[in-house]
Amino acid sequence: MKNTVKIILIILAVCLFAGVILLFGFLSKRPPSHPSDTIGNSAGNLNNGGYFCEDEDGTVFFANFYDHGFLYSMNADETNIRKLSDTKVTYLNTGGKYLYYYMPDSTASTGLGFVRRVVGIYRSTKNSTQITTLSREPAETLLLSGSRLYYRDASDKKTWKFSSIDLAGKNKEVHLPYSINPASCHNGIIYFADEKENHFLCSYDTNTGVKQQLLRYNVWAPVYADGSVFFMDIENNYRLCALSLSDGEVRVITDDRVDFYNVTPNYIYYQKSSKTSPALKRVRPDGSEETIITEGTYRDLNATSQYLYFREFNDDYTIYHTPINGPVSVSEFSFAKEAVTN
Repeated sequence: MKNTVKIILIILAVCLFAGVILLFGFLSKRPPSHPSDTIGNSAGNLNNGGYFCEDEDGTVFFANFYDHGFLYSMNADETNIRKLSDTKVTYLNTGGKYLYYYMPDSTASTGLGFVRRVVGIYRSTKNSTQITTLSREPAETLLLSGSRLYYRDASDKKTWKFSSIDLAGKNKEVHLPYSINPASCHNGIIYFADEKENHFLCSYDTNTGVKQQLLRYNVWAPVYADGSVFFMDIENNYRLCALSLSDGEVRVITDDRVDFYNVTPNYIYYQKSSKTSPALKRVRPDGSEETIITEGTYRDLNATSQYLYFREFNDDYTIYHTPINGPVSVSEFSFAKEAVTN
């Protein structure tokens, strides 16, 4: 009798253990979900390629151009820089325990079980030990909002569309039959220039699917911040303006012609377009304290909580940085270069 009981207990223990293993396997394969107010990266960063992204813990993930644009991470103060994978990344987004990004071309990979990856949208753990292909379709301007990924959909070579997929890469939805830039999103509302019709400032509610016109004005690269939508004013030589969503007032931030810009809490950084005096500059959101950061032509203005990173127009290799706040100073991001050889 005792032997029978022992055998039954052993069988029950084995079944329980097997059940736990199966449940763990099921849960580990289930796609993640995020709170509805999750935004994977700032609009300013995504409008500038999404090469840097900071999570809630202060970890920065970035494309290291000293190493082919491969994925690296570091602390916001630029300590503890380390390589995560031989994966060329753009449009980085972070949410919970995961990264989401677009790989623009095939790159060789080592140490992760891949011989070669293809163009597409990917999800990975933040240490890049687990990488999942979500879509192999060509895309641009990837944004994580809540538990969906929104993007410019180039799967149809004839007509670009505005689409989204869930975090398992399934349940694709075409929201608009033409392309919009989904970079700027707040509370599920995407602010964009209607490129198909007239470049008027519009909004798209991801919860209801309702599109609305906000401003009958030709704009480019809108960015929502603190109740206003900043934009480049196409009708007036691409000067930088802001629309107050509370009272509808449009104010001019700078009369400089702007090529690229990024909005941070205390300053707006922008590239002044000029044949005779181009410069990277910063200005307060109210238009005061306009200051030259450095003369020349720069691009890819990506911001973290501590630094603004950028590259010279004709240099794909060198990364420069300047502190987001405080006195102006510019230097090469040498820690990223040293991390490649160390």
